[in-house]
Amino acid sequence: MDFTNLEENAREAKLDYGEAESLVRFFSFQRERQGEPPISSDYSRLCGQLSEIYPDVEFRLADHRVVARVKNGAGGSLVERVGFVSSQIPHLATPIYVGSDDLRALFRADGIGVIKEDSWYEFFEHDLDLEEVRRDCEDDEDAIEEFLREHFDEQISQQMEDPFFDPSGEGCELYFETGSRVELERLMRLFILTEPDIEAHEDEEVRLYAAADGTDPYLESNDCYHSERLVGLAEIALSENRLVGWSFEYNDGAHNRRSGYDEFPESLTWSINEVLEESSAREKMTARRELRKWVEARGHDMARFDALAKD
Repeated sequence: MDFTNLEENAREAKLDYGEAESLVRFFSFQRERQGEPPISSDYSRLCGQLSEIYPDVEFRLADHRVVARVKNGAGGSLVERVGFVSSQIPHLATPIYVGSDDLRALFRADGIGVIKEDSWYEFFEHDLDLEEVRRDCEDDEDAIEEFLREHFDEQISQQMEDPFFDPSGEGCELYFETGSRVELERLMRLFILTEPDIEAHEDEEVRLYAAADGTDPYLESNDCYHSERLVGLAEIALSENRLVGWSFEYNDGAHNRRSGYDEFPESLTWSINEVLEESSAREKMTARRELRKWVEARGHDMARFDALAKD
């Protein structure tokens, strides 16, 4: 049942737990707005709670659902009796787009807002004058929806404890804050070519993760080739060639909310086998000399890295 649609004229409906609990939360939200203490829904006595809140409606459990029925003698539909819209209170609505999902936000003239997400509802406060919105948009429905959608994105969602979130538009493509990708690629190939006994690891990969979420770029050590020597060399290279970038990955939380996604760093990966195959005999022969010159030009002792390789 859609509790935001006054055209729903049914007087009886089976509600899932999300719908039934939303009725309690709406009542609690209204209490809080009036300075009264909120109430929490109690699954063990949900029907009793609802019957106390909405005395003109009968609530009973049936097959793990809540059956709601307008009592005989009480007029109106179920939506009119317990819904989140009223024929006495004007409202405006707009679709809101979160990733591939379409939700619906409704703004009531009394300052209450309702978000409908499938059978789940959430409530918020707003300070819009709906008549003013209509006048400014010249009663154009498309213009009204666009204004409300922008207002929701900019003013409402960001104030929620868990804002709505579109991961596709929030990431950061890989870029170099200092240095360049060309130079980092050159150095990593040089490091790999000079790693002792690297041929024994030709089926493995070397991976660098970019800076993201307050962390510095780093060499991956899990499920990838690494050594103390390679870590030390990579740290110097990354101090001059700082890569930054991230995307958001779903973490089994709420699909449409910020809590459902974690910032995950972008990465660069080198196949050891490909590096070995693509390097000429001359490159392999001169790699150690080039590395020594690069290390010493930065005030480091090549012997320190040789010692790390022996540990």
